Amino acid sequence: MPSYQVNPSSSSSSSSTTSSVSDPLSQSHHTITQPQEADFAIAASTSTFSIAEEEVEEEVDEIQEGLTWTQKVKEIMSDNQMVVNTFIAGGLAGATSRTVVSPLERLKIILQVQAASSKGASGQAYTGVWESLGRMWKNEGWRGFMKGNGINVVRILPYSALQFTSYGGFKSVLQKWSGEPQLSTPLRLTAGAGAGIVAVAATYPLDLVRARLSIATAGMAMRKTGEAFSTEDARLGMVGMTKKVYRTEGGIKGLYRGCWATAVGVAPYVSLNFYIYETLKSRILPVNLNTQSMNEGELAARKLGCGALAGATSLIFTHPFDVLRRKLQVAGLSNISPQYTGAIDALRQIIRNEGFWKGMYRGLTPNIIKVTPSIAVSFYTFETVRDLLSALNEA
Repeated sequence: MPSYQVNPSSSSSSSSTTSSVSDPLSQSHHTITQPQEADFAIAASTSTFSIAEEEVEEEVDEIQEGLTWTQKVKEIMSDNQMVVNTFIAGGLAGATSRTVVSPLERLKIILQVQAASSKGASGQAYTGVWESLGRMWKNEGWRGFMKGNGINVVRILPYSALQFTSYGGFKSVLQKWSGEPQLSTPLRLTAGAGAGIVAVAATYPLDLVRARLSIATAGMAMRKTGEAFSTEDARLGMVGMTKKVYRTEGGIKGLYRGCWATAVGVAPYVSLNFYIYETLKSRILPVNLNTQSMNEGELAARKLGCGALAGATSLIFTHPFDVLRRKLQVAGLSNISPQYTGAIDALRQIIRNEGFWKGMYRGLTPNIIKVTPSIAVSFYTFETVRDLLSALNEA
């Protein structure tokens, strides 16, 4: 996983100058003593260095002023190549992994937010993984499988990029602060939690809108204007749904509905993901292991296995937070979800009406089926792209 070493800037050191006079005649005819000559030489040398330094700085400033905006960006990227590579690799990893599991991602959201009722009641047609996927395909085809994936990719690109990049940044800062050559478990978990919170805060409105788009055409809502999603709402895209939420649900506050519950759930999830993946990888692919003797298939299988186990294990502990997040995101839709005054109220109502295990672990099966390949593909894609970019930079 990425970490960036922060090196303290070195200060320039001055060296002493010694002077000797080889001609004895010069000593007898000149009034300047040897120590005075040495002082004069040091002063002259220092003055010359200062002048040269100023000239170099002026030349650098002139060069900087002559650069175009594009050239300046390229220069900054060149100076921070490791961070740039991590950011790009993280974004592509997220986009690839979410596209692969897009149908299961949408199904998970539908199962999480639909109200609990008896089998066969309106809005409860999504009762199992394979039956629900079949219904989704029958009603909407390929577009149904990919519904909401466009905004999901738009969201996951910066989310995943920020997550991987900030994780490396937090690790470097904590390593410098603690003085530990290898971060302890609590500090590694702290770095992961910080990365998760940064990513959530930056991209949450896109996540909320994506959830609304995922259920808008799922056949769960009444088709009357003003109740849940109307027929017109079902045709809205990313921009249209964002405007609707902003206009009808209190502006920015509406777009950040359930954000803190998401952050509370995502922080331990991301922490466990990174920690478990790195721990498994250190066992399955230790540093001293001769990977040259492995074929590409075996190496890829080991990396994918580490990611899959990390994702599935983390999800068991954090799935209730994900359910709570989805419930809050659609809390304003009376025909789909009960009304909640906040996260604590939602938690109480869910447990009272559905029980803890049934209510808080709703949608766990499709989520595990989704997360297992998703995290595996994410970590594998990240490391592959990052290594490729590093090789291209060195070439």
